Amino acid sequence: MVGLLHHPGIVVAIDYLETEEHGPIFVLEFVDGASLRTVLKLARRHRAVLPENLAAHVGAQVARALHAAHTAVGREGEPLRLVHRDVAPDNVLLSRSGAVYLGDFGVARAEGNTETTEPGVAPKGKRGYMAPEQALGREVGPQADIFSLGRLVAEAADLGTGAELRAVLDKATAEDPLDRYATASQLAAALHAACPPPADPDGALARWLQEYAPEALVTQKTSPGLSTRADLVPAGRPAAEDSTRIGPEPQLFPSVPPPVRKTVKLVAAGAALLVIALPLLLLRSASRGETLLSAAIIGTPAPAHGELRVTSRPVEAEVYVDGRLRGMTPFLLELPVGRHAVRIGSPRMEHWRASEVTIRDHTEHRLEVDLSE
Repeated sequence: MVGLLHHPGIVVAIDYLETEEHGPIFVLEFVDGASLRTVLKLARRHRAVLPENLAAHVGAQVARALHAAHTAVGREGEPLRLVHRDVAPDNVLLSRSGAVYLGDFGVARAEGNTETTEPGVAPKGKRGYMAPEQALGREVGPQADIFSLGRLVAEAADLGTGAELRAVLDKATAEDPLDRYATASQLAAALHAACPPPADPDGALARWLQEYAPEALVTQKTSPGLSTRADLVPAGRPAAEDSTRIGPEPQLFPSVPPPVRKTVKLVAAGAALLVIALPLLLLRSASRGETLLSAAIIGTPAPAHGELRVTSRPVEAEVYVDGRLRGMTPFLLELPVGRHAVRIGSPRMEHWRASEVTIRDHTEHRLEVDLSE
């Protein structure tokens, strides 16, 4: 099946081997780069997030590759009706030159995409990216891949997406498959229209990788005769996840501040303001602590925020805040002061709980939900 897919954005199988130790093995095209998950992890170390237009570009490229897979035909011209079923940052590869590839069709289904998951067997794919119907083991089609890709783009772009891109992602991740885009090609067009890419998207992505994730582009030396990455994949099994592990797994849609660029002038100006403001601060009440110091230096009051901690039984329930998926339980999120609508549940168990919480300044609000009842 992998050998029947031909598209510039799909990692192709270039050979097929039979081995005694591992059985059938596909030899896959080598991509000089890293997975999107590894790149995002490394970028967060530099306090950087992928620019919105590049995140939309990556999503559009993956959508075009998905459309090619969804519409692929067999050797006799028969439609394969292929569904990837595992669209996640681990399986999107970014090359050193800024090209975008979709790989790991190890759990894809051809002609069997209408089959449901066997009783007692967990659905294939990664939690947090699976469409509701896929998580429940029901029939899946191209709309399941569209849902997963919508969540992938939302994670790559972080929470700071504009209204137009957010509307596209909301449609792509609609709960009802009929409310999503009919084809991955339509999603690609919508991403392009909502957030046009730079004039040279590959070059812009390559430069961003070099600046904020250079560690991902370091060539690893291997012993003679070994592949430079996991390009030898046993047939019927997914390719191994990128071996680079940087810290704990991030939340699904982590809120990361934009990169801070400190110049000599800004440092000097900040120091001067501090010298002027410090005597005044000492005369004021110390009860306001760091908030007052920040306000005196910046000249404006610091925004009021509190924290929401959500736990559930069982764990790994989805958490929606104000209509947007924010992560999985156990969960901690900083929110602006005020009322927020929270919805917690498990598509697999079909149990959901809704609540309205009031966040207060510098206060942690705890919400515990039992979905087992």
